[in-house]
Amino acid sequence: MRFRSTTLIIACAALPMVAGCDMQVEDGEMPDVDVSADPGQLPKYDVEKTQEGQLPSVDVDAEPGQMPQVDIQAPDVDVDTQSVSVPVPDVDVDMPKGQADAAQQQQQ
Repeated sequence: MRFRSTTLIIACAALPMVAGCDMQVEDGEMPDVDVSADPGQLPKYDVEKTQEGQLPSVDVDAEPGQMPQVDIQAPDVDVDTQSVSVPVPDVDVDMPKGQADAAQQQQQ
């Protein structure tokens, strides 16, 4: 509940900064989308980039704000560790003569 109220305080503090912004936005058009598919299945499609994209130009004039100071009461967490011995099997590998000689040469 404290997290939700903290988020609400931060959002309310940021509202005057956003509401007082002057922005210039260029008009554009939404793409036409036609999707026909059975429920639960996506249609097969190929994607090919036909034109380079561009981000919109945005100018923002605003007075600097200040976030409110908050106290957060987090729970104390204690973590304990234990040493555990795990039995590991002893493995002997007998390699064929040619492969054993090559392995020894690579180690040197």
